[in-house]
Amino acid sequence: MLYCQGCKKEISGQYLEALGHKWHPQHFVCAACGKPFGDAGFLQQDGKPYCEQDYYEKFGERCHACGEPIKGTFLEALGHKWHKEHFVCTICRKQFGSSRFLHRDGKPYCEQDYYDQFATKCGVCQKPLIGEFLTDYWQNKFCKNHVDELQKCFSCSRLISKSITGGGVEYKDGRKICHICRKTAIDDLNSAKSLFAQVRKVLAKLGLSVDASVNLPLRLADLDEIDRLAGGTPQTEAGISLLEIQSVNGQEKARNVKEVVILHGLPREHTAAIMAHEFGHVWCFLNRMPNMALDVQEGICELFAFGYLSEIDTPESEFHRNGIARNEDPIYGGGFRQVNDARGGRSIIAVLADLKKTGRV
Repeated sequence: MLYCQGCKKEISGQYLEALGHKWHPQHFVCAACGKPFGDAGFLQQDGKPYCEQDYYEKFGERCHACGEPIKGTFLEALGHKWHKEHFVCTICRKQFGSSRFLHRDGKPYCEQDYYDQFATKCGVCQKPLIGEFLTDYWQNKFCKNHVDELQKCFSCSRLISKSITGGGVEYKDGRKICHICRKTAIDDLNSAKSLFAQVRKVLAKLGLSVDASVNLPLRLADLDEIDRLAGGTPQTEAGISLLEIQSVNGQEKARNVKEVVILHGLPREHTAAIMAHEFGHVWCFLNRMPNMALDVQEGICELFAFGYLSEIDTPESEFHRNGIARNEDPIYGGGFRQVNDARGGRSIIAVLADLKKTGRV
């Protein structure tokens, strides 16, 4: 005797066999929707028959993009399954085809949109930086080709451009200064005198002072004038101190500071560093330091500038302090490192006292 798997009653007449059982034709229906399969066929799960729609709805993989069941072929990527037509760039919505894709936070992107969206942009042209690029002290990143296309600021070494520095200006002596540095540029003598007084005050706290009665005439000049005063030798530190010894019959009678000349138009911290350097020359001269090698002389004065900048807590003072420490010039940079190494953690005034005794580091 035959029994229908659907209604559990005896079968008389026609029946069908499926899933290892016999069924009245009208009782072999989808386990989910209850509709007969007709000619559409069926799929099974756990011994139960399902129409195609209900089978995929209940048990099929779902596309990560649209959430609908996946029938037939699909793609696997980023830990998910996708309808082929739905695996597209998150931005432009184009299919990748044979092109590779990049991803971020589980989302796929074509290369162009990925770099446009997430890559670091060039500080000059704002294009995505792909491959090699350069980074300056200020953490501005830019394409390598811009180094040959643009001028660097005389003071801060940034590439002068609209996006990085807001542009810049060119002085009559040929120097290019960016607008960032122009914001604090010292252009007039009153501002220079006020800053020089501050420099002297800071250095005095380090024990580096001269008698207040000593006249220290100050003047601003351009690069050509300073080079001329130096005998045509370009001055790395952009300043010069004119000093004289008055003698009678070969005997020294007086020491005078004729003039301290500082390059005009530089930002405040840079100007102050130059002033501190030149004050070093003045201090050594008035304190009758012995004759020393040129690198030691300039190294001492760079130590004055470094000491001043160390007391001023600004990004600009750190930049110029770093410039002194890393200067590759054998006289200025080499001299500074030689004197600073001999310092050994002592105060500047203590180092100068030893130098005055011995004349060498």
